[in-house]
Amino acid sequence: MASPLSTTSRYSKFNSMADISPHLPAEILSVSQVTRYLKYLVEGDQLLGALSVRGEVCELSRSANGHIYLSIKDSTSQIACVLFRKESMRQPDEVRELRKGVAVVLHGYLTLYEPRGTCQLFVERVVIEGEGAFFLRFERLKAKLESEGLFAPERKRAIPPFPRVLALVTSLRGQAYHDVLHRLRAQYPFVRVIEAGVSVQGSSAPDEIVMAIDILNRSTRADLILLVRGGGSPEDLAAFNDERLARAIYASRIPVITGIGHETDYTIVDFVADLRAATPSLAAAAAVPDIGSLVQRATALHQETTIAVDERLRAARLRWRDANRGLLHASPGNRLRVQRQRADELGQHADRSIKLHLRSKRSRLDALTAQLHALDPLAILERGYAVLSDPETGRVVRSVTSVQPGHLLRAQVADGEFTVRTEGT
Repeated sequence: MASPLSTTSRYSKFNSMADISPHLPAEILSVSQVTRYLKYLVEGDQLLGALSVRGEVCELSRSANGHIYLSIKDSTSQIACVLFRKESMRQPDEVRELRKGVAVVLHGYLTLYEPRGTCQLFVERVVIEGEGAFFLRFERLKAKLESEGLFAPERKRAIPPFPRVLALVTSLRGQAYHDVLHRLRAQYPFVRVIEAGVSVQGSSAPDEIVMAIDILNRSTRADLILLVRGGGSPEDLAAFNDERLARAIYASRIPVITGIGHETDYTIVDFVADLRAATPSLAAAAAVPDIGSLVQRATALHQETTIAVDERLRAARLRWRDANRGLLHASPGNRLRVQRQRADELGQHADRSIKLHLRSKRSRLDALTAQLHALDPLAILERGYAVLSDPETGRVVRSVTSVQPGHLLRAQVADGEFTVRTEGT
């Protein structure tokens, strides 16, 4: 392969600028020229032109056009790799088994990606060796803690719906710190934030986070702990797979929400935490209520309450009206007035009935009186008749056979009585 730079330009002596500074090269190169030359050196190297690399897959993504981008690592370093669609279609079984944590041997050649100036391995063949050491350690610790009940759903603490004090455990220099604060201010500015700055990467990070959680539990009245970190490689997130940190979260009296890495990143502390969010911003969103939603809900509740109160008042007003009508209808005064009116009507009817009855009886009496008067013996006596009776027995003489000559009889006339003697019959 021909060099992109001429031998003259590479080895020429100092030009006029060299007179000013002996350390300046003879020619000033552009970035593209440098990356092109490095690519020429890499691809021209006999060892790098055909090599096999063993490592553990730590990053993996598939593009829409079928290309696969991945990174492999060992205990200290990692390298970017690309498996194009054409090569991946030749080995579908191996490609299907590619995932994070898998140990692989990649055959291909090293090149330099000029737009970024980074080296990457063009993969021609993939050999799957099994689960990687990092993945196996992760799975062993996960199984151990799960068997001890650290992941049990029933032991997880309830997230307070309206926290007053929130403790933010993260690096104060990271983007996650600013994202969380911005989300909290926008969503629920009433919460007070305690900032606990810690390292979120490196060997000292687990100890710092454990100490921060312990201090927050002992010395603050925080209602909630938010443990967050931005995205990164599995090595960057290794601090959150620490057993001591997992047990510290389990022992915390304060509920813990984690937001570590991206949506596809899972760490041990995510399983122990009371709530896991996909990203730091989503963790902040889950930690506090949304004031906009609260206002909308309060407005809706106010409208519902107003409608309900109006309905109840309307129903109560109708019941009061019906009860008032019933009360007026059943009122003693009304009943007395009705009874008094009824009594007056009955009295008038009785008076009319009595008068009519008396009139009828009077007419009957008058008729009987006239009839009696017509039959009264005294009335006959007034016409010149006399009634003879035995003064001893009082019997009226009805026949001449009932008297003897010489008997004394009493004669009653209209204006009195006198005694008479019979002389013969």
